[in-house]
Amino acid sequence: MTAPTAEIRPATVARLTELRGARGPAVAGFTSRVRELVVVASSSRGGSSMLADLLRESDALVHLRAELNPFLRLVGLGCGENGAGSDRLGPGDLAALDPGRRRFLDAELALDTGAPASTIGDPERFAHDVAWRVIVQWPDIAVSPQTVVPAVRRVVRRLVGADGRLDDPAGFLVALVAELRAAGLPVRTSAYDLPATMRERRGGGEAPSRRLVEEPPFILPRAWRTAAEADLAQKPLVVKTPSNAYRLPFLRALFPHARIRVLHLTRNPAAAVNGLYDGWRYPAFHSHHVDDPLDIAGYSELHPDNRWWWKFDLPPGWETLTRRPLLEVCASQWRSAHRAILADLAEGTIDHLRIRFEDLVAGGEPRMRTMTRLVRWLGIPWEEPLRTTARLGIRPVSATAPPRARRWRDRGALVRAALDEETMALAEELGYSDERDWL
Repeated sequence: MTAPTAEIRPATVARLTELRGARGPAVAGFTSRVRELVVVASSSRGGSSMLADLLRESDALVHLRAELNPFLRLVGLGCGENGAGSDRLGPGDLAALDPGRRRFLDAELALDTGAPASTIGDPERFAHDVAWRVIVQWPDIAVSPQTVVPAVRRVVRRLVGADGRLDDPAGFLVALVAELRAAGLPVRTSAYDLPATMRERRGGGEAPSRRLVEEPPFILPRAWRTAAEADLAQKPLVVKTPSNAYRLPFLRALFPHARIRVLHLTRNPAAAVNGLYDGWRYPAFHSHHVDDPLDIAGYSELHPDNRWWWKFDLPPGWETLTRRPLLEVCASQWRSAHRAILADLAEGTIDHLRIRFEDLVAGGEPRMRTMTRLVRWLGIPWEEPLRTTARLGIRPVSATAPPRARRWRDRGALVRAALDEETMALAEELGYSDERDWL
């Protein structure tokens, strides 16, 4: 594996450090002050992004704005840099960080953690926060804070009302990209999680630079309130990244004083494998640049640049899959993530709750019943706006196609062929023995 962040870290870290003072204040000694950590553990394309967005409706929780992966890459804990060659991380990887990188990681996590806000409370801080994210999203471009911050100010003046409400994040992002392109920066809307009608069209696989920090599709700017020390003392921090299926011991070490709980989110193998298959063939979700080209039938031949990009989480033993058919790779990713989660939970020392993605999207009584269980387990109030959002439904996040029940049956024969005996045994262990329940 390559070490993509090693090439860009000094310049990118310098730009991010330059922004830190204008983005503060934040809680000092952040990771030592978190008292409860809820890890949403799932396979990729298992619905964790949608669930995390739903939980952001509760004021009793705090979150990262997106995923943990960019912060790890910035301090040298991306795949390949710790010698593991996969997404697995343990306490030793954290202990090996030099003090400067450890402080950087702590400070940047503190500035990112918080909750959605109804309004932009501090426009200057918002402008610097957006500049931070643009720098992370485009590390191969010499993005200067002195260029991005004024551009954000101009878009805020045009599109954000006097009350500070940012009601159209997608429109804001499109306007910001136009400003940045006018300033000579080759950023593009096609890399963002936007409706298809708002993205410029690009052909092929649109592989990113190997200097990747945030995985595409990129997140959009949003109004945000940074967590204070009182929040960390009273509210669980929720983290969701499918790669965390291989990182629970690492997270224990990163948050040494936190009670760790695991929210195990499952999805039937046919739908998850079909979602992974679509994602591998979609012009996004690139996650790991590899030294030797992949020969994955159904993927590698679609676009030449794809052959050097693994997508989604990278399980231990992935090297045995580099010349296998794509659906077989997807089934292996589903199995590997849930096997890793079950192995950690088998110790019996971790409080955990297992819920099914199918129950969250089915609507009506199943969703409300599942949400009631979840809210009680989290120990948070079952109140607005969480209750209304749960009743009306969860919006899709980073979707490759409009959501539709049993969409996997469009290629049902192919998907079923990938569900071998090992996959079906795990499906039964997770409660998916009856295909009639597979939405």
